[in-house]
Amino acid sequence: MSLVGMAACLVASAVVVGVSYNQSVALWPVRPPVLLAVFSAASGILYSSALNAGIAVRFWLNAYRGTRLSELHYIWDHGRGISLISTVRGGSRARKVTLLASVGYVAQFAAGPILQRSTFQTLRDRTTFPTMSIDITRRFADGWFGDRYEANSGLYEYRHGLPQLQQWWHRDAITTRNESGYACWDGKCDGLVPGAGFAHDCWTTTERVNLGTNGERDVSVLSVTLWVAQNKTDQPFLRLRTRYLSDVDRGCMGTVQAETCYITAATVEYPITIQNTTVSLRDDPLLNMRVLSTYYSHGDNPDLPKGVAAGPLLSLRNFVLPVLAENATRVLDATFNRSSYGAFGSLADIFFVPEANNTDPSPSTCRLKFTSPTEYALRVMYQFMFRFALAAGSGVQTEKFDTEKISPTLVYRVDAHYLAVGLAALGCSIAFVAALMWNWWLLGRHVTLSPLETSAALGMPVLPHNPHASLHEILREARDLRSGVGSLHQSPRGTVEAEIEKC
Repeated sequence: MSLVGMAACLVASAVVVGVSYNQSVALWPVRPPVLLAVFSAASGILYSSALNAGIAVRFWLNAYRGTRLSELHYIWDHGRGISLISTVRGGSRARKVTLLASVGYVAQFAAGPILQRSTFQTLRDRTTFPTMSIDITRRFADGWFGDRYEANSGLYEYRHGLPQLQQWWHRDAITTRNESGYACWDGKCDGLVPGAGFAHDCWTTTERVNLGTNGERDVSVLSVTLWVAQNKTDQPFLRLRTRYLSDVDRGCMGTVQAETCYITAATVEYPITIQNTTVSLRDDPLLNMRVLSTYYSHGDNPDLPKGVAAGPLLSLRNFVLPVLAENATRVLDATFNRSSYGAFGSLADIFFVPEANNTDPSPSTCRLKFTSPTEYALRVMYQFMFRFALAAGSGVQTEKFDTEKISPTLVYRVDAHYLAVGLAALGCSIAFVAALMWNWWLLGRHVTLSPLETSAALGMPVLPHNPHASLHEILREARDLRSGVGSLHQSPRGTVEAEIEKC
């Protein structure tokens, strides 16, 4: 039974480690290392029991086959304590028992800490797909931002939008409700939410400019303009136009890239991330958002008079124009014969390519280069519109959307090398103690190393004279016999009983 119990502990240890693999730590009220410690302790107790039985089997098998009494003693002792060397010298049978018992002890002892190392905790991203909600509007009503100040100009009476402008400048975090289904706790939730925005259609043209000393003086090297216009069917749109000097050759002939975007009001799918109660736009897919529908607002008509409710495109232009408007021109310093640029905003500084990074072969008299500000301008406009859409939908309109939630979760992982070595050590201890028990069936009965059983087998006069008597039989016949050693035990008549010494 002890061998079966040890085998069960081995299987249970393997099952615990295997089942816990990749499972959340929170799912285990009793941790796998604790269970492994319990199984290891139980296996150690069972090993001691099995070893005692195995030593008894080897003792009696050798006793019946005939051997020296000293070798029987060393088999019984099996190298415990300081008698290891004497036991090894006691004969081949004693050495075999000592080797199996000692190696089994070591294997049993080592299996516990090795199996402890086979399981460990680590962080892993767990993915779920919850449905969440957010307050956002799909379309702006005319006049939500305010009324027109003048035709194709600013706003008169800022009803809404100014707080979002201030928050954008301050880089304030966007927050959602601190409620279940709105906030994303213990991770981050990515999703696409429909909201009021715009659709854009852009194209690029190029032109050549002369930046030589005999060329144009006030050449525009970077500019951004925004205005509201109408298409051929009198539908209003916002026109974004950017121009930038992209390269200059050795002859000071420069290439100006002109990028034009037509912008119409639309409902788009914003790529957002919610973490706790903080909402943010994901930057990478922002310019490739899916457009669900477009619409035209009467309030965006550029010819309407002062006081009319303003539409979303005119309002967007009013808010972003101070951020994006720029017109940087080339400036030639005659003293040092070098080119620079003059601008009234900071946009030119953001997109200027420093001389150390400018690989163009142009001379210092015309060495200027810029990168495109178009994507930046569109991103800024989307950021404004997203903040406006959230403000307009707050407490009024709620959208539900599917998300992908990624949660860092503490899980159990397995070190297969430690697991294999630990299970092998347990298996070795089982095999070694089983080797000691081998041929137990030849004895025909259960044997122990009880002093009574061994004394009876060796012919102690006061015990039954059947050398094959079992311990149960010996105890039944010798239940009332008394023993004494030296003067430590006195009989009721005051004499010293020393039957065991007589033997």
